[in-house]
Amino acid sequence: MSTSWRILALAVILTFVPLGARAQRIGFSASVGLGSQRMDDLKYIQQYILDTYPVEGKITSSFPPFTKVSLNLVREWYDHLKFGGGYSFSTTGGKSSYVDYSGKIVTEMDATSHRLGAFFSYSILGGERLDLSLLGRADVNFSLVNIESALSIGAYVNQIIDQYRSISPSGSAGMELMYQFNGFSVGLDAAYLVDLQGSLKDTGGAGELTDPNDRDRILTTDWTGWQLGIKTLIWLNF
Repeated sequence: MSTSWRILALAVILTFVPLGARAQRIGFSASVGLGSQRMDDLKYIQQYILDTYPVEGKITSSFPPFTKVSLNLVREWYDHLKFGGGYSFSTTGGKSSYVDYSGKIVTEMDATSHRLGAFFSYSILGGERLDLSLLGRADVNFSLVNIESALSIGAYVNQIIDQYRSISPSGSAGMELMYQFNGFSVGLDAAYLVDLQGSLKDTGGAGELTDPNDRDRILTTDWTGWQLGIKTLIWLNF
C-alpha cells in the first residue's frame, strides 16, 4: 500500500472507530481562510507560455494566496487531546494576457487541491475559556490543473484547453487559538503545509507534463506554504 493510501486509511480509522470510555465528545469543525503555495513549476510553465506569444504580453496574476477551506469530524480524548479526519480544499491560479485594438491573447491557469486526511491537536495552554493547541495533520493531496489559452482576432477565436492531475502526500504543523463557549468554540488556526509534490499527468491519457526545455523533467504541483483560517468547532454531544 502506498504512503498516500495509508494516510487515508488512518484518517478513516481515527474518525469512525469507537475508542470506548476514553472518547469523551464528538464534534464538527470548519475553517475558512487563505493558503499560500510555491507552485514553482506552474509559474515556470506560465512564463514559458507567455514567451511563446507573438507579441509582448504580461503576467497579471501568478498563483497568489487564495481560498482555503477545511471540514472535519473531531473526537476529544481526555481534555487536552483531540483527533479526527476530514476534507480540505485550496485553490489558486495565474493569468497572462495581451490586448490591443485588433484582438487579444489570454492564458488562464487554475489549480485546485482536494485533501483527505487525519489530524490531532494537543492543548499546551488551556483555561476555562481560552485554549492554545499544537496542530498536526497528514493528507492525501489530489490536485487538478487546467491550462486554457485563447486567441481572439475579430470574429476568429482559437482556444486550447489542457487538463492535468496529480496525487501526493502532504503534512502540516501549526497552532490554533480557540475561545470556548458552552457547546462550541471559535478562534484562529495557522499552519505550515509541506507538499511532497505530485507529477502532473494529462487527464486524457496523453502522458505527463514535461519541461519544454528538458523533456526528462516532469513538472509537478507544490502546495507548500502557510495556511491561515478562522475556525469554529461545534460539539454534537455535550
